[in-house]
Amino acid sequence: MKKLLKKYKEVILYIIFGALTTLVNFIVYFGCKAVHVPYQPATVVAWIAAVTFAYVTNRIWVFESKNRGAKAVFKEVVLFVGARLFSLVLELIIMYIGMDLLSAGEHTIDLLGKTLPLGEFITKTVAQIVIIISNYIFSKLIIFRKKREKDE
Repeated sequence: MKKLLKKYKEVILYIIFGALTTLVNFIVYFGCKAVHVPYQPATVVAWIAAVTFAYVTNRIWVFESKNRGAKAVFKEVVLFVGARLFSLVLELIIMYIGMDLLSAGEHTIDLLGKTLPLGEFITKTVAQIVIIISNYIFSKLIIFRKKREKDE
């Protein structure tokens, strides 16, 4: 069991911190929506909060970055934010398709006397699933890749 956990430690931690990052994203997004911020700016604000949280957790616990020094860390941050900008564009496209083209915002559910945005929640969830997968690929293969002997 220990061997199996060690083998999949990175993936397990990525899933855990990915879920927490998604939670940060949802809390900030729906917090913005609660004060009537339209979905596009709410998506960007939530993205900023989630990317900040994700960088710290990915660097320290998931990929255990060994980069030290201002230049190396700056490069890592630029790669991380750059890859996440791609995921922001992906998310904005998915949200546009769901909210504007498919009118997901019109689909609600009444629960305990509250009207909840079911269609918007589903659209946001689909977007987050796509983003978690793409972010893992970018993080694993580009941003936090382990240096091979010839790279050092």
